[in-house]
Amino acid sequence: MTGTNRLPSPANLALSRQEDFKAFADGPRRNRPELLAMAQLAALSSGAKAEYNRLRREWHANPGPIRTPQLSELHEYLWDIIDTNLQDGDKAKGAVAVDAFPGLGKTTSVLAFAQEFHRREIAEQGEFTARGHERLPVCRVGLTCAP
Repeated sequence: MTGTNRLPSPANLALSRQEDFKAFADGPRRNRPELLAMAQLAALSSGAKAEYNRLRREWHANPGPIRTPQLSELHEYLWDIIDTNLQDGDKAKGAVAVDAFPGLGKTTSVLAFAQEFHRREIAEQGEFTARGHERLPVCRVGLTCAP
């Protein structure tokens, strides 16, 4: 990135960095490319057609979480845990572990929830604490496991 204030591309985010998670949570959503008829596609210049095809590939490669009943149930459960974690600092708080076979959407589901949580906390409490520090509602820690 140069000296501009542009957000990094969603393809280049490392969500364990606070700047990148914030860009992920606060950034604009992907826009679906306009559907073009065959005649419209044929009328595009080679450069415009290449750009259109790139946008389509990116759109189809990043469908976002699909709100299945299982995802909705998981998010409802996570909100229940989060919303009841208002104990003072000296009290134990509830926690959640999401476990399933690889490729079933654990990370995608939890990141979608974390994004919603981040937005809610910033909307309710502001971007900065009373002492002027940046508010970071979410800390993503990736874990790996070897069988």
